[in-house]
Amino acid sequence: MCRLVDTQRMEQIVELFIGILIAAGVFAATFFAAAQVFRQTGALRWAQLGSALATLVAMGLLSFGFWGASQVAGAALFAAAIVALALEHRWNRVLPVFHMCFGVALALGLPFGG
Repeated sequence: MCRLVDTQRMEQIVELFIGILIAAGVFAATFFAAAQVFRQTGALRWAQLGSALATLVAMGLLSFGFWGASQVAGAALFAAAIVALALEHRWNRVLPVFHMCFGVALALGLPFGG
């Protein structure tokens, strides 16, 4: 039977597109956190440093296939992002939410193998 649209392929494309958008948000949040390390002082600086480092460590662990360790890094990322969210002001609170979502996904092992 001939279909104009292959629904399974469209679902894969939509999932891929959503993954790209989430990854872009995580990268933007990481760059923002790195910038905040140099721009801010006190607890906010340390929370943003923790978010940036936990993201980089988690990505490295995923690259090497250390699934269990990446789950621990995800929990650390979530904790650092919660603190950053609480300390940030106004629209700056949006980007730590991406870190929180990524941390939860890592901690639960949702999209990753293992």
